[in-house]
Amino acid sequence: MKKPKVKQLPYEFILEELSGLDTHTRPMFGCTAIYVGSKIVLVLRKKEKMDLDTGIWVCIPDEYTLEMKVKFPILRGVTFFENENSAWQCLRETEEEFESFALQFCKMIKKGDPRIGRIPKPKKLNKKKTAKKKNTKKKTVK
Repeated sequence: MKKPKVKQLPYEFILEELSGLDTHTRPMFGCTAIYVGSKIVLVLRKKEKMDLDTGIWVCIPDEYTLEMKVKFPILRGVTFFENENSAWQCLRETEEEFESFALQFCKMIKKGDPRIGRIPKPKKLNKKKTAKKKNTKKKTVK
């Protein structure tokens, strides 16, 4: 019997750097999202086929996006979202100072800087799925 592959977390140094905070991870878009408490702060994306979105996605509240892009011109909009000024900005793995900038973002997160992270909007309930679940509940036989 084959053991299931354990997917290695990309850029493990990020979680090491954020140790001591209330962090947890969740899968997101085939990547790994990092949360601090209820805030999503980063997404780690590393694919075998290198593309423009491979690296660390930094979640920036809308009101700080332009300020952060001025302060960190190395950031680029995540092409997946087709919006250069979206809340998701990518620190590309191919950048020379990738690790240095990644550590700067970790320091900002550790200090509670409001320019990184946001509480995700609650998921909308799909009425069709909810109705379907109600109709497929197990019936007890007497």
